Amino acid sequence: MLFCSYVFVLLFLPVTVLGYFLLNRFRASAGKLWLLAASLFFYGYFSIPYLFLLLGSLAVNSLLGCILFRHKKKWLFAAGVVLNLFLLGYCKYYDFFISNINTLFATDFVLKHLLLPLGISFFTFQQISYLSDVYHDELKEKYSLLTYSLFVTFFPQLVAGPIVLANEMMPQFADPSNQKINSQNMSCGIFIFSLGLAKKILIADKMAPFADQLFAMNEPGFPDSLMGSLAYCFQIYFDFSGYCDMAIGIGLMFNIILPVNFSSPYRSGNIQEFWRRWHITLGRFLSQFVYFPLGGSRKGEGRAYLNLAFTFFVSGVWHGANWMMILWGCLHGGAMMLHRFWKKVLNKTMPHWLGVSLTFLFVWLVWIFFRAENMTQAVRVFSGFINFSPEKFRSFSESFSGKDLLMYLVSAGIICFLPPANSFRERFKPAVWNLAAAIILLICSVFSFNRISPFIYFNF
Repeated sequence: MLFCSYVFVLLFLPVTVLGYFLLNRFRASAGKLWLLAASLFFYGYFSIPYLFLLLGSLAVNSLLGCILFRHKKKWLFAAGVVLNLFLLGYCKYYDFFISNINTLFATDFVLKHLLLPLGISFFTFQQISYLSDVYHDELKEKYSLLTYSLFVTFFPQLVAGPIVLANEMMPQFADPSNQKINSQNMSCGIFIFSLGLAKKILIADKMAPFADQLFAMNEPGFPDSLMGSLAYCFQIYFDFSGYCDMAIGIGLMFNIILPVNFSSPYRSGNIQEFWRRWHITLGRFLSQFVYFPLGGSRKGEGRAYLNLAFTFFVSGVWHGANWMMILWGCLHGGAMMLHRFWKKVLNKTMPHWLGVSLTFLFVWLVWIFFRAENMTQAVRVFSGFINFSPEKFRSFSESFSGKDLLMYLVSAGIICFLPPANSFRERFKPAVWNLAAAIILLICSVFSFNRISPFIYFNF
């Protein structure tokens, strides 16, 4: 069930919100059970078999957490991490690993062609963070199985993040004050949700055909590669931004504050700042469980570069079981190392406008590797940048309209000037114009549910 579907917007979401607060009036546990059941139904709507995988993972980690509360054994914590990573690795990387073994050693091992369980990277990482919080005494209180289950399965963040931590979420589910309707949170949540829905439907999905057309071409020209790659750059921005906004908005409807996961990353002055603004909770997780355990920057400059490189290699692997994703991650790791050398060793700075321009240019071009299915396709796209054939310009001008250009300009304007959606939560005031804006965005989006694509981060 997609956030941007009739069944979700017009049926599932309002019924779930209404049922939750009605049941809370009788008993808090009844409201929690309703929300848990709704979250499991939401996940099972995609795939019933993988619902049992989610439940199995939840049960095992809950049991490990209970044992860790009593016995802070390092080997037990390590075993829990290994079990979670094994499940993730088997489901997500088995075929990738075996296919590369077959290629390298001319073997003929059979591929399983496993369908990637939706959101497995997210609920696996969350449960690793839970075990870590318990082991390191970051989670002082022992919560019920029901509360833990909600922490793992809460449907706004279950399938594409943010990657939440136990100590920032479980207390919210247990707080009695969050079990009553809060008009401020409800109105702000609806507003932010409508804004995110509009980003996804009215911009990201409208940009998708331009990107799809480019990556399907055998010989793109300069305008094709320029506008097509820029379309994907905009598409993934508004697709992910839209999802993050919708997740935050839905969370607020239930009085749950999800962590900020997206904060105008294309305005970043350097690549380090970009990763502090793009998929913020993934960066936090990789820092906590990869970069710092390796030593971070505490063991000298040379080791810091290696740690950065490996962390972004892991980021690339996490994003997808293919070499293009790994290359994309390594390129970002290389950019981070270059930035560190520029800042720490050369002790140089550059004008902010130049830093923003170079960072955006790098991110834009490297998205091509992220989107391409293989290196051949990526090379074709890049070759288009030097193909100035008059025929290509003529062909492009015949298919590209003024309406299309306006869409690009509006997208660029929003990226440059619209405040991040999370900033609305702090200053939001229920008002007629806010209600009108939310209604208009919802109506325009719902009437545009004719071409809907899954969120890009559903693949990870």
